[in-house]
Amino acid sequence: MAVMDYPVTYKRKVRYSDTDHQGVVFNGNYFTYFDDALADFFDALGLPESVMAERGHDVTVARAEADFKSAGMPGETMVVRAGVGRVGNTSITFDLSIWDEDSGRAVAEGREVYVILDRETGRPVSIPDYLIEALESLQGSAE
Repeated sequence: MAVMDYPVTYKRKVRYSDTDHQGVVFNGNYFTYFDDALADFFDALGLPESVMAERGHDVTVARAEADFKSAGMPGETMVVRAGVGRVGNTSITFDLSIWDEDSGRAVAEGREVYVILDRETGRPVSIPDYLIEALESLQGSAE
């Protein structure tokens, strides 16, 4: 599966509590924004954590990275878009992008690798068919 589009967009107004002593968004908070967008992504799939659990699966972050382009400031609205970049055997790589809503200024780009786990054993498993079907329904299939 290749990124065809970013099917999920999440918005968050930067609050004072998001900032550090320099008055800009603390770098670790961008990962919170990514996580919120990916929670919305799984909701859009119809597979929030509770449904995945009912089906005997869980997800865990195996890798998270970000490239910072500019600083988010209090009062700005960060727009985060999320899409699948790659589907492996046991993992999904999500591509993420953050920008300021008003100016369109790029703020950060990131990637997160989620591994699918058997909920009982905690061990990686092949991505289940229901998850592949949901991903293809939301974003499209591999070319």
